[in-house]
Amino acid sequence: MNALEEGVRLVVGYLAPLIEACGALVVVLGAIRTITQHVRRRFSLELDSVTGLRIQLAGSMVLGLEFQVAADILKTAVSPTWDDVLQLAALIGLRAALSYLLERELHTLCTDPETAKGEGSESGMTGAKDRSVETPE
Repeated sequence: MNALEEGVRLVVGYLAPLIEACGALVVVLGAIRTITQHVRRRFSLELDSVTGLRIQLAGSMVLGLEFQVAADILKTAVSPTWDDVLQLAALIGLRAALSYLLERELHTLCTDPETAKGEGSESGMTGAKDRSVETPE
């Protein structure tokens, strides 16, 4: 193995875990932000629909999955055995399916007027009721 290959392996060995950590951080920060906004709304008596919060959380989850896929690709690029390639293909397939379902849910939340009101749809994630309070004028 020449020095260039060894250098690439060394750099990827440090980058892949860093990218995985960034993906996890995106999901964790998205969850914390969503929980914080939800609690803040509860204590301030702003009982709005949770659709916006769900869209925000799902967006964080999709972005976090993309970071994880990028890290898996980097790890496989430096040690491409057939087992590694097959494992990568399975991981990418699973994460792509999760991303697709989350993107579909985001699209449903953003475009379906019944879901935006909190009346639900066929998806398991869209069952929240609208808790908005009308203020007298």
